Amino acid sequence: MNNHRNGGKFGGNHTTFIDCALPLVDLAAKRSEVSNISSGIIKTEGNSSSGQRGVKIIDMVGGIKLIVRQSRSVQEVRIYTSNIHETKFAISKEARKRDMDLRFRDKPSNTSITDNHSTRPSAV
Repeated sequence: MNNHRNGGKFGGNHTTFIDCALPLVDLAAKRSEVSNISSGIIKTEGNSSSGQRGVKIIDMVGGIKLIVRQSRSVQEVRIYTSNIHETKFAISKEARKRDMDLRFRDKPSNTSITDNHSTRPSAV
């Protein structure tokens, strides 16, 4: 799978996304309300090799920030949108469809208040 995305709505200094971020950013790129998608560097954290995948969705001024985790890899993705609610809904629906651990922080990321909620997809 090609993990690089650039051009169109993709911007920023980094063009590589971790595997589990790809369906989320590809979906965002197709949405009319999304104007720009910017990937952050890929970091390695901890020593887990369980393959656990998850995304935390955080409101920010002008859009949402995703913290995407896959095994030991963590990547921040910023999605700039004119409709935060609709974009958040679409991203969370895609994450659930892919059985990813899903978390939200409803307060803007420039505040010190954290309001975390976690949902796990129910077994079908």
